Amino acid sequence: MKTLECQYSGDDIQIGFNSKFLIEMLNNLESDMITLSMSHPNRAGIIRPLNEGGESKETITMLVMPVMLNDND
Repeated sequence: MKTLECQYSGDDIQIGFNSKFLIEMLNNLESDMITLSMSHPNRAGIIRPLNEGGESKETITMLVMPVMLNDND
């Protein structure tokens, strides 16, 4: 299992994404910072690029679907 450093606000949730898809999405952005909006573990996440000022010159929204997680922790 891989983790990413982030600033998060909201209720705790456990959600997984296919790392190959996520890396491919992130590698195709010019921005080093993103927002990843999530509502429930079984719903898609929404990725939007940010720059240091909080807004991006890029106008793209990406949808990343969650994957099932095993509860073997």
